[in-house]
Amino acid sequence: MPPNQKWTDSLEPKIKEAREKLQLTDPGKIATDAGVVWVGGGDPKFEITFFGQPYAVSWPDLVVCQPDGQICSNLDQAFLLQYLLTADATPFEESWVSLGGLPNGSFYEQAYQGYSGNVLARAFRRRPEDLKRAAEAAGGERLTVGDLSFRYLALPRIPLALVYWSGGEEFPDSAQVLFDRSASHYHHVEMLAHLGSLLCQKVIAAGKALEGVAK
Repeated sequence: MPPNQKWTDSLEPKIKEAREKLQLTDPGKIATDAGVVWVGGGDPKFEITFFGQPYAVSWPDLVVCQPDGQICSNLDQAFLLQYLLTADATPFEESWVSLGGLPNGSFYEQAYQGYSGNVLARAFRRRPEDLKRAAEAAGGERLTVGDLSFRYLALPRIPLALVYWSGGEEFPDSAQVLFDRSASHYHHVEMLAHLGSLLCQKVIAAGKALEGVAK
């Protein structure tokens, strides 16, 4: 689901607040807690891997840039700065839960499922092999949950699991994006919901790209 422009504009105060709080914290501690790389010297910055792509966060002004050097949108600025601010080095629990299984997640879960797993299930309806190829092309590693499942490292300390179940005559195909139980130590639940939706968009886009190659 594309982000609402009004909502992304409203993120500017949160971006400012995150920068102010981060500037009061030792950058080495920030890097350790978030599992990112701190590069000191004449051009200090954090290097963050976001869905396999290298992003940079300058220091001390804390401007987030894409791999091509362009400044990120408000949404990505807020998302990555809040990750740096929230991260507390809590280890993975290696236990997958739905968004509703996280603190305060039940309030968002129904809407989240509607714009994440349900969208993906419709996009690959009765095409599990196409989903498998698309999920792998998007960087997924196979898991053994459901009929098909894949693990993604969205951010250094936020793994996601994409799980798919084949439908039949009585039940449609279904899919969910799950989170490690530690996820709430690294982001607010509404931003985690955005992350799950973004994963589904990436897999759908990978599927369309593969279709284009096949034609």
